[in-house]
Amino acid sequence: MTMEEFQKFIDEQSALLRNTVHASQTEREIILGRTVKISEEFGELSDEVLASLGDQRTGKMDGRSTESLADEFADVVITTFLLAKSMDVDVMQALAHKVEKIRAKHNKQL
Repeated sequence: MTMEEFQKFIDEQSALLRNTVHASQTEREIILGRTVKISEEFGELSDEVLASLGDQRTGKMDGRSTESLADEFADVVITTFLLAKSMDVDVMQALAHKVEKIRAKHNKQL
């Protein structure tokens, strides 16, 4: 999948959610809900990481797989992009800017 295809998916999902799940919500409520959703998805990713390292209790190990770990990473990314769209943040532009800042910092340290 290309970033353009992914961004199209995010645009489609955002529109679908706004017309269904978020139809009666204000923009503020949507943003706060998506922020909380990232926390939920990150918690699920954390469970999967622990499980993949064998550090999860036995009852939580059922149904765990490499695919479920990958799915949780994807959920965090998708939810983050949906929040960024709600807040008019171009994530790719933000990443490019941040990468340059990190490179400049690390080049000074080296």
